[in-house]
Amino acid sequence: MDTPAPGSPGPELKEYTALLRRRWRPVAAGVLGGAALALAGVFAVPSAYTSTAAVQVLPTGMAEFTGERSGRLAGDVNLDTEAQVLRSEEVSAAAAELAAEATGSPATADDLRENVDVTVPSNSNVLEIHYTAGSPEAARAGADAYSRAYLGQRAERVDGLIGAHLEALRGERERLEEELGGVSGGAASADPRAEVLRQEATALGGGIAPLAALRGTVETGRVITPADLPERASSPNPPLWLAAGTALGLLAGLGAAVVRDRLDRRLHDTEETGRLSGLPVLLDLSSCAPQRGGRTPGLLGENETGGQRVQSLVHLVRARGAGPGGSVRPPAAADGTAADGEGPRAGRVLVVAATTPGRSGTAAAVNVAAALARTGSETLLVCADPRSDTVGELLGLPEGPGLAEALVDGEDPGDLEVRPEAAPRLRVLRHGRPGAAAPVQDTAMGDLLGLLREQADHIVVAVPPPGERADVHAVAGAADLVLPVVELGRTLRADLADLLAVADRFALEAPGVIVLPRQPLPGPLPELAPAGGAPSAPRRTTSGVVRADGDPQEKAEKEQDPQEAEDAQDAQDAEEAGRDGAAEPGEAGDGETVVVPADVAGARR
Repeated sequence: MDTPAPGSPGPELKEYTALLRRRWRPVAAGVLGGAALALAGVFAVPSAYTSTAAVQVLPTGMAEFTGERSGRLAGDVNLDTEAQVLRSEEVSAAAAELAAEATGSPATADDLRENVDVTVPSNSNVLEIHYTAGSPEAARAGADAYSRAYLGQRAERVDGLIGAHLEALRGERERLEEELGGVSGGAASADPRAEVLRQEATALGGGIAPLAALRGTVETGRVITPADLPERASSPNPPLWLAAGTALGLLAGLGAAVVRDRLDRRLHDTEETGRLSGLPVLLDLSSCAPQRGGRTPGLLGENETGGQRVQSLVHLVRARGAGPGGSVRPPAAADGTAADGEGPRAGRVLVVAATTPGRSGTAAAVNVAAALARTGSETLLVCADPRSDTVGELLGLPEGPGLAEALVDGEDPGDLEVRPEAAPRLRVLRHGRPGAAAPVQDTAMGDLLGLLREQADHIVVAVPPPGERADVHAVAGAADLVLPVVELGRTLRADLADLLAVADRFALEAPGVIVLPRQPLPGPLPELAPAGGAPSAPRRTTSGVVRADGDPQEKAEKEQDPQEAEDAQDAQDAEEAGRDGAAEPGEAGDGETVVVPADVAGARR
């Protein structure tokens, strides 16, 4: 029987903690704002003082007449009724007169009634009278006035009830006596009617005597706790207000943080990136320590923690492209074909695609290419992103000819490659001279990648984000893998989804994503001009140099007759031989200095 996997499908605790880490500002603002508002309220709201008097309500012995046995009882007293009586207009008017006598300032019954509150402790016959005023003296006078007014009104009410009942009994007895006197004297003793009248009169007399005695001795209640003089204000209460304000501010800040996070379209952590993309995070450099200038990552060495993370990624890339026996590609023969005779050897093209403008994509591509080179693979880094300053920053390379000249001018890519001293086993094809535009979206780019496959095990192509340029669409058809680069805090969810959609449309494998921390904001995209004539598909010349069909020099050669063309070619070869003999190691044919170690330059020649 299948057992369901443990765990809740809802958000995990670490997702909430991650939300608090990235949205701590609105939470902190809510807490501080709530505390500040509470503190301002403490000083802005007038102080109020509350005095309390406790009155014990005693049974009158006339519950059948006063209604004391109905409702909530404490003995024979209905405390609900008594609490309402205490706040009645009659008692409030009497309390207003007493309070005016005590304080010397007149007050209306409505004013007093708004400031009085009556509570009944459990299992007691006590009414607690709480009166609130703007000064301690006024609060005590109000509570005392209400307790005295209530007890006086209750005593009057009970006395009136007893007096009315006595008067009724006496009147009834007088009526019976008059009726009994009307019966004839002789027959009165034998008349049954006279006997009944005498019995009723006797019974009435038996009830009048106890009531008359009760009227003089009844106690309706007493003050057991006189009204006190408050020592401190009851409102506002600073600790309570600050605690409540802070709690409300915290709730408001949390609500604002959750709403802002739900409305935010950017990716902020690796868990969210993996969940929304549906791909594993193969390389997480978000926790790398900043390099010089506060930029991270720099060029990570193999002895660094971040460098080992990159190495684990490239081992996965090599394993995905390995053939039988674990070889990445067939070994090369002298003519550039596979040693097994099955055709030209083919390297793998790995596209490192940024999702945000700036250095993130290029920084990831440089580290991946350097790590591949450290494994012993022939690795070529192709800089297709016009923002090429990151390559120079990480590898210590100056700007110079590269991809733009290879695509437009038909120059040999091998002559344009440089080996940086920071990563000697890595070959780099820079973007081009300053201001030169590489027509990556031309068909020549695909042909160039096809030629470069024969010269390296891995070709790492750094391309700008699809939202800025469509270069990733242009190279996708000639690539084998794509690694999206997510810049936490800047990459939009939609941009990552668009990049993955491009990979899906071109049937391009995306094994996972690379995550980098937030990078410095980039400058505007440089204004680029074509490096030469119109680009066209590169081809291999008899000398092995890749040239474009649109090269003006080659067009002129086509228009000459064979003899003139041969003479012109001989003159050009002699001129180039003279320049090569005069050039120093580490210098390109156009006179621009390239940072190349001397041993590498000698090996190339």
